[in-house]
Amino acid sequence: MKFICLAAILRDEEPFLDEWLVYHKMIGINHFFLYDDAPDLPLKKLLQPHAAYVTVIPWYHMHEERPGINRQTKAYTHALQEYGSGFEWITFIDGDEFIVLRKHDTINEFLLDFPEAVSITLHWHVFGHNNFYDDPPGLITASLIRRKGKPSENVKSITRPGAIASIENAHVCVLKYSSRVDTNNKVLEDLYEGISEVAHINHYQCRSFKRWMRRANRGEVTFDNMESFPQKERWRLDEEQCLKQFVVAMASDKNEKIDTYMQKYSAAILYKLMKMGIKK
Repeated sequence: MKFICLAAILRDEEPFLDEWLVYHKMIGINHFFLYDDAPDLPLKKLLQPHAAYVTVIPWYHMHEERPGINRQTKAYTHALQEYGSGFEWITFIDGDEFIVLRKHDTINEFLLDFPEAVSITLHWHVFGHNNFYDDPPGLITASLIRRKGKPSENVKSITRPGAIASIENAHVCVLKYSSRVDTNNKVLEDLYEGISEVAHINHYQCRSFKRWMRRANRGEVTFDNMESFPQKERWRLDEEQCLKQFVVAMASDKNEKIDTYMQKYSAAILYKLMKMGIKK
């Protein structure tokens, strides 16, 4: 049995995936199960340099009859059922999210500190556009260094597959037993000082202004149709509302703190990409 796998559903992430894959492979993810939700299904050909540790699953219009709330949770449920039993741990994150380890070199070392846990939550650090109009050149993790000062209440989780009863949203799984803990091995509670000092998720929610404005045309994997969209989330489907959300939320407080921690990996990421013939 392998140690940990990562499952993600992806669309319009192609410019950023090489860095995302190389980094997470470098910190110890054994295998990636990537659900290609784009109409032209570009990932299988694009990700050939990563074929040894990546499985691409065509997902565009392939999910309708599968169990789950939306095409994202259906993809995660499929990954759990088809592949989860081969791994001790599974995590579900997006292409704009990076697992950040502050106290450990690898995710294996990090998880070995939780012998009794069945699910570990990692809080988001949300990064802004860092004044980039177009997508930044080079590595996202080196270019985007400004984020919201405090961690978000939103989390992603790393969970033992056998403990998962169901997947009803992208953030935490419904567990069969026991409870989830945070990265300090405390039972999940409200935010407190130091909650993200051991590990967290860097959420590069806005790589640039132009990338943000593509949302309205890209669509959302968390809702299958307009009827299922909560009113408060419908800004995602309208270009003017996307612009308003950028001005009042993203540009206002997601660039307030400088965080250069991920730049420590830049040389290693670039070297591995160069060895694979990928330029950044």
